[in-house]
Amino acid sequence: MRILNIAAILVIVTATGVRAETFPVITDQTVLSECGDCHMAFPPETLPKALWQKIIRNLSDHFGEDASIDDATVAVILDYHVKNASDVSQTRAAKVKWRTTRPVTRILDAPRFIDKHRGCDAAFKNPQVKSPSNCLACHPDMQRTGSTKENLSFLPASVRRQCGD
Repeated sequence: MRILNIAAILVIVTATGVRAETFPVITDQTVLSECGDCHMAFPPETLPKALWQKIIRNLSDHFGEDASIDDATVAVILDYHVKNASDVSQTRAAKVKWRTTRPVTRILDAPRFIDKHRGCDAAFKNPQVKSPSNCLACHPDMQRTGSTKENLSFLPASVRRQCGD
């Protein structure tokens, strides 16, 4: 009976999402090359379309950097992000995890990001991570597979424990 209870708990935990979420892999080559030149091409499912419009239409002041590109390329990148934004996409990550009515100005302000990265301040200061926006440091397969499964093995054990390892 005890084994059945443990098995039932494992099934429930697995079914309720205590695992890394997965985003659709970005296959648009313009998005990958233009956004990926400076940082990971962030999944559009992480922000609502109005915010993507604001961010992408203002690349001359992209979080303090001039990331200006030609209008035709902006149109391609904007179209991709608007069509796949958190308030439009029907993926589980968008609908269940990242959709929010709370105002955000960037991914780092999103309730889902904050909830998942609580206690990670020391990791963000690590020389291999450098910033909370450097997703690939801890989620190395994200761009290739869409998985947010982390690999924190490069961090000291004390930091890994604080950040969810």
